[in-house]
Amino acid sequence: MLLFAQRIEELIVDSGETVQALAEIGKIDRTTLQRVKSGERLPSKKIFSGLCKALRLSAAEEEELKNVLEMETIGQRNYYNRKAIVDLIETIAELTEHTIPFSKEIGLKNGAVVKSSLIDGMEIVSGHANVLRLVESAIDCEIFASSTPQIRQVIPYDWDVVYDYIFQQMMGSGKNLVLQDIVSFPKNCSQSEADQSLLAFKKLAALSLLDNVDYQSRFYYRPSDWHPVDGGVFPYYLLTSNRLITLSKDLATAVVYQDAGLYQVYDGYFSDLLDNSAPFIHGSRDLFEIYALEDALPTKLVMQPIPCFSRYFTDEMIEKQLNRDFSYFEALLAAVLPFYDKFRADNKGMVDVFSLKYLRQFMEDGYIYLPEEMVYPFAPAERLQLIKQLHADLVASERKCYAINEDRLFMNSAVEFSNEDPTLRLILHYQRGNETIFKHLAINEVNIINAFEEFFNSLPTSDYVLGREETIAGIESIIRDYSSDES
Repeated sequence: MLLFAQRIEELIVDSGETVQALAEIGKIDRTTLQRVKSGERLPSKKIFSGLCKALRLSAAEEEELKNVLEMETIGQRNYYNRKAIVDLIETIAELTEHTIPFSKEIGLKNGAVVKSSLIDGMEIVSGHANVLRLVESAIDCEIFASSTPQIRQVIPYDWDVVYDYIFQQMMGSGKNLVLQDIVSFPKNCSQSEADQSLLAFKKLAALSLLDNVDYQSRFYYRPSDWHPVDGGVFPYYLLTSNRLITLSKDLATAVVYQDAGLYQVYDGYFSDLLDNSAPFIHGSRDLFEIYALEDALPTKLVMQPIPCFSRYFTDEMIEKQLNRDFSYFEALLAAVLPFYDKFRADNKGMVDVFSLKYLRQFMEDGYIYLPEEMVYPFAPAERLQLIKQLHADLVASERKCYAINEDRLFMNSAVEFSNEDPTLRLILHYQRGNETIFKHLAINEVNIINAFEEFFNSLPTSDYVLGREETIAGIESIIRDYSSDES
């Protein structure tokens, strides 16, 4: 029996009502309700609403049943992937929403002393808790004692406590860390869970938000007989500036070495893995790379704070908005003009998801998301012209543009996704003190790309966005408010 049908049968039994009575209360055809109960069909929105009313479900019970229905309708993997993506968007928004004071000083825990040597060049530690303490101590020693801290690691991507520890130690620290890791994923996962690479991205992306961590992550698909170190006993390991920690597969045993020869062996293993892996999380603060100015790719969907006004930009408008006093004005202009020409030509069918809240903010300050030293704000009349052009296109069904349902999805002005072919781009722009931080993460792992594409394709019919008519009404409200201001 289908999971939804099983839950309906349980609720019917709990209600004490007959199928006939529930059909009458919910104004549902009895045969239809019987088919839903037996798992022969899934209910429409109208039937689902009537069924919840007939069963007298609370708001929480209705939400739980709705989730079961969604899982049954789209499949468990898609269901869990969508939840993971929403969680990722909201986590990034929360992390960029708050200013982190860079004042914390890193010190060693519990009065620990940085060891200059080990007995016989090695130390064996057993037990999960002891292994974790050892790894945390090694991280602290590297950050505290090294003039140029660096950590390279091959550890399970879901060993959350280690990634969380590095994040907590570096968040707000005056230190800088070079961090490299190599993670492995199965090519396929079971249908009853989210893709492992997507779950890893959700966890590891937080490290990419820290300005004092130069973080690069790579990945590869592991075969069924996977072993990171061929012929080795310990499949996982960490390399700091001067020591090697090897870890057993169950993470219950660790060996610490300060042996130059063995260190070089594992350094070679790491280099070989780098050569045979692909970029997983690649970060950049290069604006030309961030906005792909050198290679505008066909874009399927953008999810961003304000609507994409690029299709309305003329060459004259672009040149007028760029700051001529900017040091690289000529180079920027030479890159931007062909970029927008190609963007307008290649992206006519693009789906655009935006926030009405931040559209109002644009109408207030006139800024698009580029550094203020590079561009001037749009004048009030130009802002009104842009939003009216957007409105006209929506009314004429010339654009697929939807406003975010703020009650269902929290996304702030820092986050922008671009689903390009064949890359997913996450562009971040947020304030850190008086500085505007721009970052770019390019994701090319196929399962993540597929998960985001499925999620993006589902948005127009989901409750994460407002419908076409509601979106148009929201834009018309902004036009009325700012047209009256202009008059």
